[in-house]
Amino acid sequence: MEEKTSFELFLYEDQNEIIIEDMEFCVDRIVVFPKIRPHKLEKVVNLSMKYCQIEEFRQKILEKSIKCPVLIYHLYKRGILDFGEIEPFISNEESLLLCYYFRKEINEFEKFIQDKYAPYDYDDSFLENQSDIDQLIEYGFSPSSIEYCLKYDVIDDLIRFNQLNHEVKWSPFEWSSKPEYHDLLSVSGFFGSINCFKYLLMKGFEINDKVTSMVVCGGSLDLYHLCQGQKLIKPNLACMASEFFHLPLLVFMIENGADMNSNTEDVYFFCFMRLLFIMLLNMVILVLLNI
Repeated sequence: MEEKTSFELFLYEDQNEIIIEDMEFCVDRIVVFPKIRPHKLEKVVNLSMKYCQIEEFRQKILEKSIKCPVLIYHLYKRGILDFGEIEPFISNEESLLLCYYFRKEINEFEKFIQDKYAPYDYDDSFLENQSDIDQLIEYGFSPSSIEYCLKYDVIDDLIRFNQLNHEVKWSPFEWSSKPEYHDLLSVSGFFGSINCFKYLLMKGFEINDKVTSMVVCGGSLDLYHLCQGQKLIKPNLACMASEFFHLPLLVFMIENGADMNSNTEDVYFFCFMRLLFIMLLNMVILVLLNI
């Protein structure tokens, strides 16, 4: 069974309307989604603009602001959130990256961030000039970089790169603020960039455990099917799908032999049960609508 919930159809397909039933579940997905599907950021922003009229939704989005500063930044730019609402969360000692999105609004910015917690092995090389920061905030990577091509699935530009045998590094404004290095296939898999992924396979890149893990974190069922040369669905992969709220992928894994009870923590099992509840709820709603 690979039927998507109405929320999945909204995020991944062309469905434009959605009625949110579970506010907390929705916010958990929304704050993750712009990171793994950047070309759908506009859609997520528009949904958030609509539901920010509901106080519960508005507060939950703000509470998750450190996890998804790009969404908070866009809601601020469009006048949905004001700086007075965001400022208390900027005061959090772990809000270093969030602060950079609002550096022009923060008085004495350089002094303000001195007391912020910098993640382990934090890479501050991006601070070299102002224009670099602006591009990183807007796109995550420099538009002239190979990382940008992989993130936004710009296959025409990727083809122009002569050297594809090196690893790429996360921007601090991306998923991890640590300077972690990944091969090109893993990065394209994480962002669900199917054209770049297939091109790299054609150029001789091979699917391994790391690539499969990154694909699962990204949640692309199509790319996961391409990884199925590795027939065994390891328990940790099912846990990743659950942790990132990728319901269709998780259902596929379970139907194909994933064991959710082997070497997993209670939190992952809780995530799975919550996802299962949402799926059943959507099925009930569809049945009632058809009566």
